[in-house]
Amino acid sequence: MDAMRKCAGFLMSAALLAVIMAAWPASAGVDFDFETPYLVQPGNQVWDFCLVEDQGSYHVFYHTIEQQAMHPANGDTIWHAVSPDLRHWNIRGPVLVSGPEWYDAEAMWAPDVVFDPATSRWAMLYTGVTSNMVQRACLAWSDDLESWTKSAANPVFEPDSLIYHWAPDQAWSSFRDPFVYHDGTQWNMLTTAALRLGGYPGYRRAIVHRAVSDDLVHWLDAGAFYTHDGPVPTYDLESVQYVVRDGWHHLFFTEQDPNVEHAPVSHMVAADPSGWTMAQRDIVDAGWAPEIKHFDPAAGPDVFARLAKDQDPRDGTWFVTAKFDSVRYENGGMTPVVFTTDQLAADWPVRTGAAAVTMPTFGDNPVLRGDFPQMPQGHGWFSSRELYGGPLSGLGQPGMEIAVGATADLLSRPFTLTTGYLGVMTVSGASGADVFVVLEDADTGAELDRLSPFPGHPLQERVWNVEAYTGRSVRLRVVDADTTLTGWIAVDRIREIDGPSGVGPVAPVPGAVRNLRAVPNPFNGGTRIRFDLSRAGEMRLEVFDLKGRRVWASEAYRGEPGPQEIPWRGTGHAGRTLPAGVYPWRVLLDGRPAGSGRVAIVK
Repeated sequence: MDAMRKCAGFLMSAALLAVIMAAWPASAGVDFDFETPYLVQPGNQVWDFCLVEDQGSYHVFYHTIEQQAMHPANGDTIWHAVSPDLRHWNIRGPVLVSGPEWYDAEAMWAPDVVFDPATSRWAMLYTGVTSNMVQRACLAWSDDLESWTKSAANPVFEPDSLIYHWAPDQAWSSFRDPFVYHDGTQWNMLTTAALRLGGYPGYRRAIVHRAVSDDLVHWLDAGAFYTHDGPVPTYDLESVQYVVRDGWHHLFFTEQDPNVEHAPVSHMVAADPSGWTMAQRDIVDAGWAPEIKHFDPAAGPDVFARLAKDQDPRDGTWFVTAKFDSVRYENGGMTPVVFTTDQLAADWPVRTGAAAVTMPTFGDNPVLRGDFPQMPQGHGWFSSRELYGGPLSGLGQPGMEIAVGATADLLSRPFTLTTGYLGVMTVSGASGADVFVVLEDADTGAELDRLSPFPGHPLQERVWNVEAYTGRSVRLRVVDADTTLTGWIAVDRIREIDGPSGVGPVAPVPGAVRNLRAVPNPFNGGTRIRFDLSRAGEMRLEVFDLKGRRVWASEAYRGEPGPQEIPWRGTGHAGRTLPAGVYPWRVLLDGRPAGSGRVAIVK
């Protein structure tokens, strides 16, 4: 892949991501949503990654593969994402690209980032891959976790072909997935590798290789840290994580079994690494490529992260994400137990009804069954129609719906209204009295006001005037008491705002505009908003930035029933081309919102 194609791919992926992760104007008070601890990059699979913490923020570095292009040679980019809570992610963009250097010309995988006190810099060890999938250890440096420079010393380590089953011209020469740690004396790097036994070319035995260094640049071979002693010792041991808890030495890894599409997370424990044996290996999680970190001794259990996948029912491809949970060590530190924290309990502590149990919904689940998109903000939202909680959640399957008749009641934590408006992203399947959002008194439970969603799609932010209750302690209640086929409600972000934003409180025109879409999307140079109009009226297109400011509006025209098309060249009011990014838009019919969406400009 040449540089031009890579550049275009980065922008396209970033734009698609922004459609889902788009930021809204900052909230003035409470801000409730339904995000869960996944890192998602739409259109790309999230692959081997590392997690670091710096100044209160979490940073993930990972390599990606396009969803439709599964070959590992396509893992040619390392990305960077930042989060305050492992739920809300800001994808900063690609930080390293394979090539043009020979040592990573084909691909780059599995970054591991550590802080080096000796240089006051961050170091990234990663797998450089050349043609024929030959793998070596490579290094990059950063002062700020944002900008990275490959080391002039690359590759910083490659194994001896007489000792290890590796050679520059040997297909799929295993030496990948570095795990780096400091033992108080020197740096250690554990790597997926294999011994060459029985002479040359001989036969292979999988090992976890160990190299040591004083400066992260010059590495010395320290031999096998662990030699595979299981039933099939040729299977590589990938993505190793080595941790010591209460005197017990734990090795987490994924055994690469060609008969298993993705093997689960395996684990061995002993009082000393010399005691590890596959005879005592256990399975701790259904994901793979684990990452275990303990950032703050006072913060509780370790973070347990791993890759999680599900299959797209439309074409059979995978979508692969990183999922973040926790692990605690029982039996005196010997037994790891992975557990999922109820991430929604803080904001939505009371959830009853069959549909409430399945929340939150993951991704734009209706699209996976060929239904209309709901365009949620982020990857987590609530719908009493959906039954899919995401990979490894145990809730439903991609595209699945809840049975007709399921009801739900969600009650928020108490909060004090500090502004006069709530922005509520919501939509419903039918207009009726049995699906609604209630503002109620926190002390008495008395209903103060009610918002009934407009039926249709997609999710749209409604502005709810609650000025009469400013200063009161209140709760929010989301209710689906409708047991009919169309009796469902969807809710995403609910936040306090200072006043009406770009999407105002005017009631939309239900059903007047259908098949609404932007073609192409993303675009560079121009797009067209296309739709079918069911009745005549005055039409106008408005485009906004992510702060809710209107940046462009079309001339009004008389639209007759039938297909419609409104062009936009990606310019602002002054005719200047707008920067790359995501732009919400809406179509007005006779001055009332009739439909909306988001479009991405790429450069």
